[in-house]
Amino acid sequence: MPARAAPCASEVAAPLRRCRASAILAAVNQADPQPTWKERLLDVPFDVPRGAWLGRVVAWILMALWGSSVALDRMTEPPATLHLTLILFHEAGHVLFAPFGELMQVAGGTLVQLLMPFACAVALFRRADNFGAAVCVAWTGMSLVDASVYAFDAAQPVLPLIGGGTGADGFHDFVFLFERFGELHHARGWARAMKGLGVLVLLASLAWGAVLLALQKANLASR
Repeated sequence: MPARAAPCASEVAAPLRRCRASAILAAVNQADPQPTWKERLLDVPFDVPRGAWLGRVVAWILMALWGSSVALDRMTEPPATLHLTLILFHEAGHVLFAPFGELMQVAGGTLVQLLMPFACAVALFRRADNFGAAVCVAWTGMSLVDASVYAFDAAQPVLPLIGGGTGADGFHDFVFLFERFGELHHARGWARAMKGLGVLVLLASLAWGAVLLALQKANLASR
């Protein structure tokens, strides 16, 4: 029986290097554990000036008042001021998704209208600006409420469209989408579900912002 060849130095050293790397990584994780999602969501700066905190309180109140007016609007009336903050993203979405076919081009307007404020929220969250992220999440919820008005209109189009006329005599995104999936007769049910989800997102964001402000106030009071 032939003798087994002695392992070369690299074969012996590789497992040792892996062992040492694992030990080092474990020691680092033990010394500096990663924060949980709850800790990240409730992280607040300690050194923000009192004036800046008061400014955020005012911003929260304004967002709550604006959000309430949007949530309480009738389904037959689009929130005009809110719609102005979204229409550019909506139209850009049609252009961005045009290469992916007619269905995605039509849906792309609403998708980008929703994704843009959400992307802002994610970017601010990653920069540890949780209050700014909460405001952008509120904007996302209101964007969904705005979209629900046009989804509701698809059942009996009367709202004026950006290209002129109404969906009854021109192209209407949601009429096309609902007809494509055979859901036009359920358009108002889908619209109410969209609005309900948007309001829940809005309420959650306001609650998040309120908790952050309370935590910040406790930090200010402890100085």
